Amino acid sequence: MAKKHQVDPTAALIDRIIATHTGGNDSHRIVDIITFCESPQFLNFSGQDPAIELWPMQRIVLKMFYRGSEGNEHIHLTDEEIGVLRTIAREEDLDYNADGKDAGEGLENENQVIEKGGFEQVIDKYYRDVEFTHLLLIMGRRSSKTMMVSIIAAYEAYKLCEAPEGNPHKKFKIAPDKPIHIINVAVSEAQALDPLFAEIEARVFRSPYFLDKVNHNASIKGKLYIMTDADKRENTRRIEKGIGTMLAGSIILMSGHSNSGSLRGHATKCLLLDEFAHFVSTSGRNSGDEVYNALTPSMKQFGKEGKIVILSDPRGKEGAFWKLFRLSQAAEKLADGTIERSHDDILALQIPTWRMNPDPNFNKETLMKKERPKDPAAFLTSWGARFMGAEGSKFFDPVKVEECIDFRWTEAKCGDPFQTYYIHLDPATTSHNYALCMVHAVTYSNGRGEMKRKVFVDYCRFWKPDERGPVLIKEVETVIRDLCRRFRVAAVTFDSFNSQQTIQNLKNCGINAFETPFRSNYITEIYGELRNLVNEGNLVLYPHKQLVGEMKELMHKILNRGYKKFFDPKSEYPSDDCVDALAGSAFQSLHSIVTRTLPRGGIVYTGRR
Repeated sequence: MAKKHQVDPTAALIDRIIATHTGGNDSHRIVDIITFCESPQFLNFSGQDPAIELWPMQRIVLKMFYRGSEGNEHIHLTDEEIGVLRTIAREEDLDYNADGKDAGEGLENENQVIEKGGFEQVIDKYYRDVEFTHLLLIMGRRSSKTMMVSIIAAYEAYKLCEAPEGNPHKKFKIAPDKPIHIINVAVSEAQALDPLFAEIEARVFRSPYFLDKVNHNASIKGKLYIMTDADKRENTRRIEKGIGTMLAGSIILMSGHSNSGSLRGHATKCLLLDEFAHFVSTSGRNSGDEVYNALTPSMKQFGKEGKIVILSDPRGKEGAFWKLFRLSQAAEKLADGTIERSHDDILALQIPTWRMNPDPNFNKETLMKKERPKDPAAFLTSWGARFMGAEGSKFFDPVKVEECIDFRWTEAKCGDPFQTYYIHLDPATTSHNYALCMVHAVTYSNGRGEMKRKVFVDYCRFWKPDERGPVLIKEVETVIRDLCRRFRVAAVTFDSFNSQQTIQNLKNCGINAFETPFRSNYITEIYGELRNLVNEGNLVLYPHKQLVGEMKELMHKILNRGYKKFFDPKSEYPSDDCVDALAGSAFQSLHSIVTRTLPRGGIVYTGRR
């Protein structure tokens, strides 16, 4: 006799298909997530060329996330699948609380405890029949995160189409003219479109179920319109009444990036956040907290049927990703001895690559031999799915910084008369260095018609004291005056109170020089803006060794409010002066009120010179 959770997969699949399509007058019965993947009527994985076979861990993740929801009431893990989870709990060193006590990071109430420690918490949630609204996929590289999320996006679209009468708006009491969205969000526009949205499109376009539902005429890059039965009936009515305007489709699968205001205000049934750990951790328009808090309120009208899927390889023990991971484990012992789990609906799965990907090339032994020697610390996060400590986290992703370098771009010799330039200086009071950076910003329209600003670094200078003595301030002033003669400089700014004499000397020469605020919240703001530019690919650097080196080596740690940036004095570039100058000048180029009094340019071509 089979044990409680043992199910014959083949028999279960046949039974589910028969029960779904032969019973009663209700033609809108929901099939379970595994049937949706494997049945020829839906995603038709076995009929693909080449055929797609769900990995064992993919099946486990999908089953756990949807078990108990509509259409998935009879989904269970097999004994073998439970055994896989127990092996992970027993053999892997992960970041779950190790015992029944709070580890002290992220949980504020001293009464907060967990009943089971480590990965056993995940198994415990399964046995307690918890129904989930959040799925955190904390996984290493090549773990098929995007594949699973594309399945979820397609499944959520399918469930909306299969609402009673083919009318999801009626089911959720939403005005018929307000589209229901399934939105995927990434750090940058390019990343949002590829690979995640490209995978979602692949699932939908190759599915027999969606053949007559995708409105290809209305769909554009980054946006798919899905027609429900109710949409088709309404369009038929409009044709009969001679109304020329047709519905494009009331279900929209939409791609966007974390800095886009266009994502807010939609009726969002499913929110997919890609590479969430790479969102700015604290301040900035695309911080993890900011994006999560801005987009999740629009999901409340869907109740438990609203789904939030957050996927990423981990970074530091900081920000919204780490906070949600910790909250998934939070429990509080009440006065009567019972345990209250206020965030039990978060399923957080931290799984190393070698537990997720069955390919022998990605087993633990192979990865330990080939990848770990390259960078042991990066190996733990990239392949082992481990969070780093709050101390020592890189402020910028070095790969993103490298992508900002254009080796055809060189230090500018003279200015473009149609551009406005901004100079910022960092006269360091502790290291006695001096740094200057000059930039200009260009407005452009991206492929989706959104207006963007790209910042170009034109000039960077770094002075260090030498055997002759400290940096000569007169030399710095001479360089500034020379730049102002060759470039149309709108402002020269300083971030130190020790620069009043230099500011006055420049003003005497007719140069608009002033001091910027030297407060922690201002530093957090300008650095948040700079990280936005780097992550979105809207910063163009020329290969300035000191500036690029400082950006790659800059560290930070999270504080109660904002963060503290610092550099490692033992690193190759033990300074943050150039990057301070860049942050200040870039911020001025994007937000300075000086530009309001200057002639305004139009949209220009942003190619290289």
